[in-house]
Amino acid sequence: MSAGEFLLGLGNFPYLALFGLVIGAMGGFFGVGGGFLMVPMLNAVFGIPYNIAVGSDLGQMTGMSTAATVRHMRFGNIDFKLGMLMIAGTAAGVEVGANILEVLKHAGTISIGGRNVEAMTFVMSLVYAALLIFLGQAMVRESLRTIQRTSGRVKLAAEAPASPVVLKLRTFRLWPMVSLPASGIEAISLWIILGIGFATGFLSGMLGVGGGFIRMPALVYVLGCPTVVAVGTDLFEIMFSAGYGVMTHAFKGNVHLVLVLALLVGTTIGAQLGASYTRKAGGPWVRFGFGCLAFIGVIAVMIKLYLSLFHA
Repeated sequence: MSAGEFLLGLGNFPYLALFGLVIGAMGGFFGVGGGFLMVPMLNAVFGIPYNIAVGSDLGQMTGMSTAATVRHMRFGNIDFKLGMLMIAGTAAGVEVGANILEVLKHAGTISIGGRNVEAMTFVMSLVYAALLIFLGQAMVRESLRTIQRTSGRVKLAAEAPASPVVLKLRTFRLWPMVSLPASGIEAISLWIILGIGFATGFLSGMLGVGGGFIRMPALVYVLGCPTVVAVGTDLFEIMFSAGYGVMTHAFKGNVHLVLVLALLVGTTIGAQLGASYTRKAGGPWVRFGFGCLAFIGVIAVMIKLYLSLFHA
């Protein structure tokens, strides 16, 4: 069954909505848009072309992150100043990433071991796998060390100690310097914030993700934000980066409205459920779960690449 036939079949709408419900719950809980799982699984399991999966995922992500942001705003988990400062860098990154994806979309196929595979699928699969392996192992190791130190008495306020990277960046004094009281940061260079925004925006535009699986760890480990504030601020930022990204991809013909609607129904409900449990779990357990999900994402990416190479 082709992607077009699958999407036009209304009988498949409930399955996509249920799939969206699971991903949305993960997004609300971990502060990520879920795209690092959504996009490769839409491509590998449902047979939806990568460029359509990217653009449509950004569409549903805009709605999901808006719903989760409202929830986190009630809990006081959002540093609005930090989120607004990152938007400028994010918008530039989204545009660059979307244009690179457009180039890959028209690059045709390449030969790997005598078998042809789309250049877009091959390149993006490797990028996904590398990022998720790095982040997954880092967050699992750190969260386990934190949990062991507390000997089972993990409190809500327990956060990871400042890493060497955090300490070094806090001594980076390139003007202008800004303070972020809501995150407990006295002064940090604006360029660091813009850099994080650009990097995550680039991933959003190119990979169809909210950038949360980079931005949330960056907010915790690079800037030193408390985990619960990082989760809420990340979702607030995703609301803008995904919104800009879906507009950019819509002009390139990469958005399918039926798919967006099906996923949005599920993710909106799931996001509300996930956000309700972020504080109950505590920072170290949130980071541990996020790291485990990153490895699930690696498996999904490898399945997609395998199918592209041997079952084309």
